Amino acid sequence: RLVLDKLGEIMQGSIVQRENKFYLRVTGKGEFEMGLVSEGYRKLATIVYLILNGSLNANSVLFWDEPETNMNPKMIRPLVETIMQLAKLGVQVFITTHDYFLQQYFNLAAVYPEANPDNLDIKFVSLFRSEDEDAAVQYEDASQASDLQHNTIMEEFDAIYDREQGIIYGDTRE
Repeated sequence: RLVLDKLGEIMQGSIVQRENKFYLRVTGKGEFEMGLVSEGYRKLATIVYLILNGSLNANSVLFWDEPETNMNPKMIRPLVETIMQLAKLGVQVFITTHDYFLQQYFNLAAVYPEANPDNLDIKFVSLFRSEDEDAAVQYEDASQASDLQHNTIMEEFDAIYDREQGIIYGDTRE
């Protein structure tokens, strides 16, 4: 129930099914046919539906490709909390992301016990190719995002920071 409540909080409403159609009932604003709401809300509604119909349960595996796509950045923290709650209930969750915020919220939970009171096992995996484009895809894993040697999210974050510093301080090296 906690997961459904958290998802309802993120969506600011609930999912309603009527006449083989799904609607998002937004508190104080009415009902909207699912095809007319944002992709982010449709993704969350799908998770709600999978929970309600019993497909997503304690023995399930959830593969979620870029859950942050089409989400307002303010929705990322509650989304991560929801995913962690699913894991606490026994759902094994695999996520792919290119998003700094999503990565860092999970990293906070991996690094700081107070952000992960249930001591969930969080792993970070990076897939990469060596300089030789014909080489096989390689991988590395770590218990913290900062321990990854190949982390394109952080590499790009550092690059934009360096560029901004160059603009501010007149250093045009890139």
